Formats: sequence, structure tokens, C-alpha cells
Amino acid sequence: MDRDDPFASTRRVLSEAGLNLFGVLSIERYDAEVPAAWRAAAELPGARSAVLVGAAGRALFAAFGRAPEAGLARDPLDHYTRRMVEAAALPLAGRALFAFEWRGERFADFVALGRAAGLGASSRLGLLVHPEYGPWISLRALMLLPLALPETPPLDDFDPCRGCPAPCSRACPGSALADEHFDIGRCAATRRRVPGCALKCDARRACVLGSGYRYHDFAEAHHMRQPALDNFV
Repeated sequence: MDRDDPFASTRRVLSEAGLNLFGVLSIERYDAEVPAAWRAAAELPGARSAVLVGAAGRALFAAFGRAPEAGLARDPLDHYTRRMVEAAALPLAGRALFAFEWRGERFADFVALGRAAGLGASSRLGLLVHPEYGPWISLRALMLLPLALPETPPLDDFDPCRGCPAPCSRACPGSALADEHFDIGRCAATRRRVPGCALKCDARRACVLGSGYRYHDFAEAHHMRQPALDNFV
């Protein structure tokens, strides 16, 4: 283990698996953002840090496509994520939790966690938007660790929608962003009504940030099929 950065080797392993986005919170800050069933005392007493694990750009599907889970009929990406993050947490005596898990009848708000950990800012799209990758990120998991890692501060000066001409709003055929705030009801109705919206999001594609990192069509379609899409970013 690297004494200067005890998380360095884990970061490399996960990045090679396409999970290449990380943010660190102290346990106190983490506990303040999650429901009681997700708090460290219930999952890993003695934890000192929470590391958010996500994917930025196209790296995740490039790695996932070579994995045995890619051939599974049900939840293949979730199974892949679980295998990779649990294996990464084990040598650090950590505990892996996942964005797709329902714990104590609640999901954790990974958008709020990502914002607190400096991985992006809120946007008209209802998604976390990263300064480099734009809306093309997905926060998949977190690791509670007994290590005291340096926190990643929130991006207090990053306000991606201020002053933007909002091409995302004009691109949405259902006017889900017409009021400058994402209307999930309009979005859901449009996805039922407009066939093209079932597997892609024109508003997300129109964002001026991160266009070079846009998911390939098959990757975007996979995320759009997720039954709990509003829990992912």
C-alpha cells in the first residue's frame, strides 16, 4: 500500500474497470447526506471516509463489454459494478454500498452525495453535471473505509446553467425543462408518448458541456432502460 496515498492502487484497479470517477467525504459529511439505514454506524462501525465511485465518459462500457456479466439477461451492469467494487473494498477492510440498492426502504441520494464530494453541480437536467464530462457521468457505488482520506471539496464556484442559453430546454420534445427545472412528470409522459425518447435523451445530448464524452448509443440506451433511472446520474 502506498503510504502517501493508501487509496492509489485501488483507484488504479477501479479505473481500469471503467470506474474512473472518485470523490471523498468524511464520515460526518457522508452521514449528513444519507438516510439512517445507510449511515456508517449501521454498515461499518469505525469507518472514517466514504469514497464515491462513478464512471465518467465511455470508459465503463468499454470495460464492461469485455466482462462475463455483459452476457447476463438481468441487471448485468449492476452485477459487474458489485463485483468490481466489492473486490476493491475488501483489501481495505471496507464496505461497498451501491446506488441501485434499497436499504431501509430508501435509496441514498447519490446526486446530493456527488455534489457534496465535488463531483459536479446540479443542473436544469436534474442530473449532476461535471466541469469536464458534463452530464456524461454515472455515480454507481460508494465504499465506507476505515482510512482517513483527504476530502474532495464541493465545487462552490461551478454553476453550469447560469448564463447558459439552455439548448437542453429547446431540445426536449416534452418541454420537461421549460420552467428551468426538470419536470420528471413531463419527462415520464414524453417517454411513454415519443418512441425516440425511450432510449435516448435529446436534452442531455444538447448540453454544452462534455459533448466529447457522450455515451455511445447502446450505453445511453442501457441507462435509459433502468427502472430506477431517477436514482442514477
